Amino acid sequence: MPEYQRTLTIAASPDELFDYLSRVENLPNYFAGLTDAHSATGDEVHVTARIPAEATHSGHAERVESNASFAVDADHRAITWGTPALNDHNYGGKLQVTPEGDGARLAVTLHTEHDDPETINAGLDQTLHNVERLVTQKPRLQN
Repeated sequence: MPEYQRTLTIAASPDELFDYLSRVENLPNYFAGLTDAHSATGDEVHVTARIPAEATHSGHAERVESNASFAVDADHRAITWGTPALNDHNYGGKLQVTPEGDGARLAVTLHTEHDDPETINAGLDQTLHNVERLVTQKPRLQN
């Protein structure tokens, strides 16, 4: 399964940034394609996503709903997630926040069965820039 990783340094407190990113209800604010997310049971969330046509086998955009794992490791400022195979969109990943200078380095890693580096990297870049936009708008990182 291919792995993709993108990073961005953001002018934000690592703790403040991680706190915002780790709240399930904030996921659609920054994850490209995610349209809804809410807690389910334990470390699970229920998510709804729009999969773009170029990322599907059918060539048509799809709406996908699934329960996904969503594990928050506050000590390491890391979030891991994943879904079971569903409509050929089995994926998992990790989000990691680390201090860097006066800000934070945000890394997003994605494991997916799809092998379309251009589209996937563009989606990851969009997610990172969504986070940057949220951090730099005033007031900062509203809950």
